[in-house]
Amino acid sequence: MTKFKILIFILFFKIASLWAQEYEIGLAVGGGNYVGDIGREYYFYPNKIGGGIVFKRTINQWFSLRFNLNYLQLQAIDTEAESLGRQLRGFESNADILHFSAGIEYNFMARNPFLRLQSIHRFTPYFYTGAGLANYTGAFHYGKQDDKILKYNGAHLNIPMVLGIKYKISQHFIIAIESGAYYYLTDNLDGTNAYFGDENKVITDKTSFSTNVNSNDWYTFSSVSFIYTFGDLSCYFNMF
Repeated sequence: MTKFKILIFILFFKIASLWAQEYEIGLAVGGGNYVGDIGREYYFYPNKIGGGIVFKRTINQWFSLRFNLNYLQLQAIDTEAESLGRQLRGFESNADILHFSAGIEYNFMARNPFLRLQSIHRFTPYFYTGAGLANYTGAFHYGKQDDKILKYNGAHLNIPMVLGIKYKISQHFIIAIESGAYYYLTDNLDGTNAYFGDENKVITDKTSFSTNVNSNDWYTFSSVSFIYTFGDLSCYFNMF
């Protein structure tokens, strides 16, 4: 009977440890830019404000499950591009993007919650990746006349690749700075598919300047997050 009680106690302790998690929830604000067939060709050149909500569930000292919901904006203008070909072409695209992603965040330095107010446990660089889904609605302008506008929308998967650093301000508050690139599994984030994919439209040398219709689009986003931590850490180290 004693062994049975000990076994039940150990089993209960292990189950309880699965729920003894640290959680993080916060708000992110920053700037982003699109990289593709229109506009500037820099990868990190924020020109539109964006932001959203981040939620994390700690797995252990190194890993967390992470979920993001962000609102982003796309603005790409050929006349602001570095290449002369794009400047002469004069295309423009604008879109609103609602982006959700889920994945794993890895801390390069182990985070001990019981020593988290000591200097060596306050700071860590991290990397986040996973899978995302974005829904977007926009307008592609291919001429100065009002009738030369193509409305477009869609929902496509993307792959987030994010690097950042975070610092424990106090027992329950963290500040994080990060910058990431999101590779979209589509070449239509800017709405150009309808234009370049129209077999009845004559594409002149002018309109094809600096355009690669075989390359998918990117979106980069840099932000600052203010995060609140909560949860029961009593069984933190018994999860694995």
